[in-house]
Amino acid sequence: MDPEGKAKTNSGWALEESLDIEWAHAEAPGAKIVLVEAASNSNSNLFNAVSYANSIGATEISMSWGGSESSGEASYDADMSHPGTLYTASAGDSGHGSEYPAASPNVIAVGGTTLNGCSGTSCAGFTSETTWSSSGGGISSYEAIPGYQSGYTGPVYGAGTIDTLTGGERGIPDVSFDANPNTGVSVYDSTRYDGQSGWFTLGGTSVGAPNWAGVLAAGKAAGSTALQGNAAIYSGGYSKNLRDITSGTNGSCGTDCTAGPGYDLVTGLGSPVNYP
Repeated sequence: MDPEGKAKTNSGWALEESLDIEWAHAEAPGAKIVLVEAASNSNSNLFNAVSYANSIGATEISMSWGGSESSGEASYDADMSHPGTLYTASAGDSGHGSEYPAASPNVIAVGGTTLNGCSGTSCAGFTSETTWSSSGGGISSYEAIPGYQSGYTGPVYGAGTIDTLTGGERGIPDVSFDANPNTGVSVYDSTRYDGQSGWFTLGGTSVGAPNWAGVLAAGKAAGSTALQGNAAIYSGGYSKNLRDITSGTNGSCGTDCTAGPGYDLVTGLGSPVNYP
C-alpha cells in the first residue's frame, strides 16, 4: 500500500490478468468470468485464491503460474479437487522440466507449441503445429502417476506405457496449446508495462491455461463430455478432439525432451481441434 492507503498497481500481474481474461472470454464468450487476485505470489496466498474460487462455484479455474516442485507440494493438491471444477495450469516456459501446480494430478497441465506458417498473429497460412522449444514438460519429482495416466492404452512415444516412460511418476503435460511468442496472441492492456500500453503480442504456456479453461467451458456449454477432465481426455477424448504434435524438442535429453506420435513429455496428447 502507498502512504495514502491506495493499492499499488503491479504491471506484470495486470498484463497477465488481461491475457487470462481476454482469451478465456475469446474461447467461451458466453462464460461468466471472475478475476480472483492473490495477496502475493506465495503458495499459501495463491492457493487461498484457488480455494476462494472453489467457494464461489467456479467450474473452470485457470492457473497460468507455477514454481519449482517441492517435497510438500502434495499438501496443496486438495485445493484442486473441488467436485465439478476443472483446473488448468501452465507447464512452464523454461524448457524441459517440471513445475507445480502443473505437476498436481488434479490439474490439466498445458504445454506449448508453435504454429508454423503463421505471420505475426495471423494464421491464415497455417501449415503445421510443432513443439515450442521453451515449453515445460517432464517427470514430476514428487507426485506419483495418476490412474488416468497409468490406465491410458493409447500410443506413447518412446515407451509402451506412460508408466514405463515416467518410472511410475506423474508425466507433464497432459495437453498443449500455441505458446511461441512469434505466433502469440493479441492482448489489450491499459496499464503501462515496460513503457508500453495498449496492444501486446504475448506467448508462453500462460496462453494455454486460460485458453484451455475457455475451451472446457465452451465444451461444457455445448454438452460435450470428451475433454471434461483428464479422465475423459486419456480415456478417448483425445482421439478426435486433439491434434497430436509429433515433432520438435524442448531440450537435449533424448526421448523425454522430444515430441512424437502419441503421448509425450513435451506436448502431452496434443492441442485442441474441432472442439466442442
